[in-house]
Amino acid sequence: MAKPKRDRSAPSRSREEVREAKRQELERQKRRRNALLIIALVAVVIVAAVILSLTVFFKIAAVEVDASKTQYSAEQIRTASGIEEGDNLFLMNREEVSDSIGHQLPYTGEVSVKRSFPSRVKIYVEDSTITAAVKYNDEFIVLNESNKVLAKAGSIDRLNTLVEQQEKKRKTATPSKKTKRETTTSANESATTSTTTTTTTTTTASNDVDIAGGEDLRKATDQVTIITGVKVKEAKVGYPLKAKNAEVFETYKEIRSAMERWGVKEITAVDLTKVTDIKLTYQKRITILLGSASGLDRKAAMCARVLEEQDKVSKEQKGSIDLSIEGKAYFSEGGATTRTTTVTTTTAPTVPEATEVPTEPNGETTTGTLESTTQPVTGDDTTISTTQDMADIGG
Repeated sequence: MAKPKRDRSAPSRSREEVREAKRQELERQKRRRNALLIIALVAVVIVAAVILSLTVFFKIAAVEVDASKTQYSAEQIRTASGIEEGDNLFLMNREEVSDSIGHQLPYTGEVSVKRSFPSRVKIYVEDSTITAAVKYNDEFIVLNESNKVLAKAGSIDRLNTLVEQQEKKRKTATPSKKTKRETTTSANESATTSTTTTTTTTTTASNDVDIAGGEDLRKATDQVTIITGVKVKEAKVGYPLKAKNAEVFETYKEIRSAMERWGVKEITAVDLTKVTDIKLTYQKRITILLGSASGLDRKAAMCARVLEEQDKVSKEQKGSIDLSIEGKAYFSEGGATTRTTTVTTTTAPTVPEATEVPTEPNGETTTGTLESTTQPVTGDDTTISTTQDMADIGG
């Protein structure tokens, strides 16, 4: 068997070259070990610093409480916070502290917890406002602006008393500092509405406006929105309300948000018994027939415009606003022998030549053929359609 030939193309290394290569490898290994040692030392120092900061340094020595804007005392807030002297400043969970105060002291609203190095905690507390009450079974679940349960009232009189007491306590506190007024611009804000008033004389007897949720709510204070149609799952004082029909409660939140966005803030009742036939009451004098919750922002915008027009007529104007037809708003005056119908219509550019007169909320229907005229609005694609009852022309 022939011996393999030695590859003579690769030059053989001398002993000096081999020794130099080994030396360089040892140097690399040494530098690697030194780098790992330095990293380990730095890690040990960091861990030691963290341990010292969590055990020896930054211990809470004082809790400062600003209770000038709340009915609760600084001591009550300090106790509810759960913070104890000697607790670590870094380990303190500010959100848990804020929640603890809100749960134990239900009438608190905004709670701010701040660290003040090296050893202090500062807590700022403001009272909340009673804004709504869910009518469920035979009691009222009292809520604040963030839908936290503040109390339970067994009657409307008790609810009114709670609101009155809370307002007195809020007034005794130092008024909160003024904040810049923020204006929310909606995508639908450019929509333009127009109103035309046509007056017809009827012999309708004078009646008060129906209250959404039932006539028994008429005695409730105007400062609170009474909600009906929400089924309560859990109403624990100091905690957010939990509803069995959560989607219905979410609808209420959306309605409130949309109305407030357009400046309609004095809603005294919301009836969500039927989500396809939602009814609101404005200042106990105007019923708002919302229909479903679709197109809320546009409906709120038209509602605000109609209310503005009717307030110009009289601050005591009574009647109803029908927003159940998408893109249209109809106002019907109530409580007088003369019935005034204001038709506020926002439609697409194409307007039908004829339409029917809407049925009034009280069941009356005005008959006759309607003549429609259109007027384009500069700056958008909205067209104003004004309708007039031909039966009224010529007396």
